[in-house]
Amino acid sequence: MIELQGLTRVFGERTAVDNLNLRVESGQICALIGTSGCGKSTTLKMINRLIEPTSGTVLINGEDIRDQQPELLRRRIGYAIQGVGLFPHRTVYDNIATVPRLLNWPAKQIDQRVHELLDLLKMDFDTFAYQYPHRLSGGEQQRIGVARALAARPELMLMDEPFGALDPLTRERLQGELKQIQRMLGITTILVTHDIEEAIRLADQIAVMDGGKLLQVASPAELLRNPREGFVSQLVGGEERALRLLSLRSVGDLAQPADQFELSDDTPCIDAGMSLRDALARQIWQRSAVLRVVDETGATCGAVSLQELINAGGRD
Repeated sequence: MIELQGLTRVFGERTAVDNLNLRVESGQICALIGTSGCGKSTTLKMINRLIEPTSGTVLINGEDIRDQQPELLRRRIGYAIQGVGLFPHRTVYDNIATVPRLLNWPAKQIDQRVHELLDLLKMDFDTFAYQYPHRLSGGEQQRIGVARALAARPELMLMDEPFGALDPLTRERLQGELKQIQRMLGITTILVTHDIEEAIRLADQIAVMDGGKLLQVASPAELLRNPREGFVSQLVGGEERALRLLSLRSVGDLAQPADQFELSDDTPCIDAGMSLRDALARQIWQRSAVLRVVDETGATCGAVSLQELINAGGRD
């Protein structure tokens, strides 16, 4: 879907991005992660030509972005940023409709799309469509920012620290919603973040940057199991890697037949869709060596033991 070839950006005597090569397949989420000033946001801005590269090439579906007018390119790309950037003098409806109107969509089609997106984000049309941004909470504003980025059905979504300014509970909830929406729509997404937990939770592949250079590109599981020594190893958290590995799998993946365990009415339960990390936390809290696993209806569908969780979070 998108390929960066030798991408470089120099500001005066400082090289912000240094010969970056990266390929993201269609439908994937790729997280660019690193400390502040490592070049990740500059990379994102070169993709939609808010900043022009000093050298190198960006290909989207095999097409060099330099062959397109910048404003036309940006209308094909969704862009969501920290702080949202909503137009304060426009209603929620008009904010979402911004790019479709630039593309001269018919009014009926725009209206249908605004309804679709508010429904997708679980925001009642009558309640929110004609509100102004200052009347919304931070989480609601961020949802509208995502809706606006999705409005024209973009081929590619760029997200620059979209949840960085939110409180932890709102951030976690929106991360879950974003992943669900992205999977539903299949939009290729590049996400800039400094939060390794966010990258692990959302991304199909993680690209670690430092000092303008790309140090390692890998799936979350591969990055946690085999990080490059030095900065990457420090970033993924040393012995905390075990807990982060557990967060990548659901309880249902590890559940064994219930009849292999001595379960009682007092055995703590956990939903099959919860993560193995959640299961370990519950076992510690409940002081239980085994958990009953239940499905969406509350029926028992297996069990998971503490020893299995320890094995799942350990080294291969």
